[in-house]
Amino acid sequence: MTCPTCGAAAAGNFCSECGTTLAAGSCPRCQAALSPGARFCHRCGTPVAGRDRESARPWIVATAVITLAVGAILYGVLVKKPQGAAAPEMANTGASATAAPPGGAPPDISQMSPEERFIRLNDRVMAAVEQGDSATALRFLPMALAAYGQLPQVDADLRYHAALLHITSGELPPALALADSIMGAAPNHLFGWLIRAMAAEAQGDQAALAGARKAFLDHYEAELKQNRPEYTEHKAVLEEFRRQAGKP
Repeated sequence: MTCPTCGAAAAGNFCSECGTTLAAGSCPRCQAALSPGARFCHRCGTPVAGRDRESARPWIVATAVITLAVGAILYGVLVKKPQGAAAPEMANTGASATAAPPGGAPPDISQMSPEERFIRLNDRVMAAVEQGDSATALRFLPMALAAYGQLPQVDADLRYHAALLHITSGELPPALALADSIMGAAPNHLFGWLIRAMAAEAQGDQAALAGARKAFLDHYEAELKQNRPEYTEHKAVLEEFRRQAGKP
């Protein structure tokens, strides 16, 4: 017998190559005899139960392959980052202690406020990236971004954290859009220049990196005088970036 789907030599009830049903069977509605591999009755058009699933097997395999490929790409972004891309290290703002310890029971985030849930997931991703734990980072990264999308309102600090998540995953346009939104409310906000610098470094755009660093330094003192609470919370990050940008 030859499989009607893939043409391979076959015997028994199923093709060993593609899984197509080889048994003739009959239509469950009009009882007409069906040819092997038929997915619909030639007389009344009724779908034949179970055969769609078998014929879909190659597509299921293809989907699995694509999923693995995407995972490999993200693994390269999260773990095998180019030298000099310091965004993930700078992303840990000292709050990662709120994440569950390795091997410990995960916290019940369903009992948290939307903002607490986002921050907890964000800290979990950043801690995993710093530790080289790609499995944990890949697991929690989409959850953290989804939690950000569910926030009833956002401020510069939350946008900053979301931008770092996008940069960590290699999604630079959304990160830059968040920088623009921060600077739409405060044109010289240091977080905006910081995000732009990180994105430029990830892209290897040295001109854009130099421009963002210069703007950061030019507005550093004036912005600190604004006494924004997010500057106090991320003081260590800002000071470190200022040092990297060329100021002692």
